[in-house]
Amino acid sequence: MNKKRVIVGMSGGVDSSVTAAILKQRGYDVIGITMQLLPFEEQKQSACCNLGAVSDARRVCETLGIPHYVINSRDTFKQHVIDPFIKSYTQGQTPNPCVECNRFIKFDELIKRADILDAHYIATGHYCKITKSRNSNQFYIKAANDEGKDQSYFLYMINQATLQRLLFPLGRYTKAEIREKAESLGLLNANRPDSQEICFVSQKSYRSFVESRLSSDQLKPGPIMHIDGRRLGQHTGIHNFTIGQRKGLNISFPTPLYVHRIDENSNTVFVGEKDALKQHQISLHTFSSVSGEPIKNEVVDVKLRYLMKPIRAKVNQTSHESAILTLHSSHSFITPGQSCVIYKGDRILGGGIIEPQTISLNN
Repeated sequence: MNKKRVIVGMSGGVDSSVTAAILKQRGYDVIGITMQLLPFEEQKQSACCNLGAVSDARRVCETLGIPHYVINSRDTFKQHVIDPFIKSYTQGQTPNPCVECNRFIKFDELIKRADILDAHYIATGHYCKITKSRNSNQFYIKAANDEGKDQSYFLYMINQATLQRLLFPLGRYTKAEIREKAESLGLLNANRPDSQEICFVSQKSYRSFVESRLSSDQLKPGPIMHIDGRRLGQHTGIHNFTIGQRKGLNISFPTPLYVHRIDENSNTVFVGEKDALKQHQISLHTFSSVSGEPIKNEVVDVKLRYLMKPIRAKVNQTSHESAILTLHSSHSFITPGQSCVIYKGDRILGGGIIEPQTISLNN
């Protein structure tokens, strides 16, 4: 396999474009690949994965003098990202589609193409770093130098087999430096604003997107209950709520109320005062460690959502894909369906998906 050939996932944005340019400057034989992920209707409206983005990726490759190919990954993306996204909301959870895209789509698809095209490496425009142990063949994922752009949170599930073939050239740069490089290279997307939306939701709200794909049976109303057992109102569908939500409850109450739990089995939204939201312990599923070795009773830093300040906790992996996290101090707004990512300093140890908390009435 060609050790100097690299497949670069190119979205049409400035980050992946400069990734390809940097690798070419370093002497790699670079091939650009753009994955078509979205159903056609969403592709026409999406701000970041539209037909124009595919065209931009092709034009950047022409500027850089490298080959460019487009592959159809729509069915895989629907199966592993869009459908689970919708299902999570019907289960009263808040999904993280970027994590699932990285878990099932981006790296797997690129490695498949790399094997076909005799390329050893794959690369993306993520702001993240990979290092290797001096004393072993162990690879590590580390946070990027630019804290505001660091995307390591979304990459905790990458295993050793993928890491040894993966390049993240942007991890040591700031976003401003990447834009400067793009300008100096004359790339057409040098000053394009970053997309802030979920790629397949396009101009709609996520609620409208989910509703448009649910049957009438799945859009049924249900009770809003106080955690002390009182019925306070009625909701129009549990997909409209997330843990910690305060606005949109349409309830008159003497004190501010927040969503504590969403029970899909009884179609009930439980609410209560903010202080009652605090948790000391979190259960995780779909857990994985970067090293492949179990993490036992390790004191770590954790992020329960992207760009939050890490908090201290002890993690104990209880099985191959589950773990228990004990926080050093209680924390509110812990959201089922979101990723809990475990760090040791700036190095990722692993992570998993937050399980729903069990709440009993009159607690």
